[in-house]
Amino acid sequence: MPRIWAGSARALYVGAGLDLSPHLNVATTIAVSLRQPFELRTWAQSEAWSPWRSDVVSVIPSETLHHLKSRGPMAFLYLDPLTDRRRSLSRAELLRGREQLQLAGPRISLDNAFIAFGLRPQRPKDARIARVVREIEHRPEAFARLQDAAALACLSPSRFRARFDAELGLPFRRYRLWRRMAAVMRKVAAGGSLTEAAHAAGFSSSAHLSSTFKRMFGLTASNLLALGVAIEVADDDLTFACDHPSQTVLEDAHAA
Repeated sequence: MPRIWAGSARALYVGAGLDLSPHLNVATTIAVSLRQPFELRTWAQSEAWSPWRSDVVSVIPSETLHHLKSRGPMAFLYLDPLTDRRRSLSRAELLRGREQLQLAGPRISLDNAFIAFGLRPQRPKDARIARVVREIEHRPEAFARLQDAAALACLSPSRFRARFDAELGLPFRRYRLWRRMAAVMRKVAAGGSLTEAAHAAGFSSSAHLSSTFKRMFGLTASNLLALGVAIEVADDDLTFACDHPSQTVLEDAHAA
């Protein structure tokens, strides 16, 4: 049975290699074949697909249009853009991580999957951005306007946008969309319908959620749930993110 672990900032899928259409991931993703290799191609800047290549583990950068085909079981680790993006992985580390997942078998969990790849949260540089991110985790349906998030960070909208992009490597609206998807999974895990989950996460309708979900993951949420996927909610502790003034804050204060 396929399983999803929905953390507050990370996520993990383990199960069959799904028949996914090309999609644009928000979070950097580690794709791991648990048996036979998968086929992967990406959309190049030259506006053409790269050649198909066979692999057993690959890092797919955020905001990358890609197409993956697999006939065997897979694991997808979705990294936290705030605390994981500064950690690059060598080929040897990727292969060791894959081996650890294979050895774990049914004991795979969100925590040990990330530990297998040596991924431990890194402290954010800007406490103001981290404060906004933590609030988005609690209220992903809120902050429809960037101005509201900027006000929470005590920054002008333009400065907030630049700081946010620098800290997470993603535009604010794309990150908020990613966290709204986590809210959908949490609502469904609690027994809610997709319609209820869509409204709880701030989508206008279940149809809006369906089309957005497919663009991000390569299949609709209803098709995913039809596979009998089990969803487990796991909370990540982000309280460390704002426990002291960051160097960025001190630099800004000095500049002022």
